[in-house]
Amino acid sequence: MTEHVSYGALAVPSRRQILDRLRATDVPTDVKELAAATGLHPNTVRFHLEVLIEAGFVTGQPAQRRGPGRPQTVYRSVAPPVPTSGYQFLSTVLAAQLHRRDAGELAEEAGNSWLRRGHAPTAPTPGVDSLSTATTTALALFTELGFEPVHVGGAASGQIDLRACPFIDVARQYPDVVCGMHLGLLRGVVEATAPNVSAGLIPFARPGTCVAQLTFDRGVAPA
Repeated sequence: MTEHVSYGALAVPSRRQILDRLRATDVPTDVKELAAATGLHPNTVRFHLEVLIEAGFVTGQPAQRRGPGRPQTVYRSVAPPVPTSGYQFLSTVLAAQLHRRDAGELAEEAGNSWLRRGHAPTAPTPGVDSLSTATTTALALFTELGFEPVHVGGAASGQIDLRACPFIDVARQYPDVVCGMHLGLLRGVVEATAPNVSAGLIPFARPGTCVAQLTFDRGVAPA
């Protein structure tokens, strides 16, 4: 194999299109089907398949014989897709491992612990509206993390809409882990700024939006 052949195999958009098509199905696919699905000429498909096979992304094998004559060659992907971001790849691998351990509570503790390790907000000031303080601090934290949070319902409300989760792809696969960590961050902020306020998180409350809810604990007077 020539140097950098794997990189070169993915440098052509139409070649990536063929590979993506093969990855989208578990059924071995022939040249005719790939040509129809991609809009490429069958000869172009054959050329790209040869490059993908040489680079180790695809394998070809004879199809089951259905009549006389030479059996047709069918192709399948043998290399799983890898996230383009190294951080996404790392988070997906770790989330998958935690998910196998039913680690929603562990993920929440991880988020909470991160805040306690020198990142926790300062203690609440006596006489200050604790719900407002906790909401403002949570907004600041999730803004910096890239969630595009919006405070909903006015000054007396503790609802925050999180409109752009930076980890949405991993969260859809492992919500117990990713959303559990975010809940830990939220509760860590609330515990540090407003001990008489509790926090909850509704993952995917609406398409593309999670909802954080901050409320006064029952039986505890507001600050």
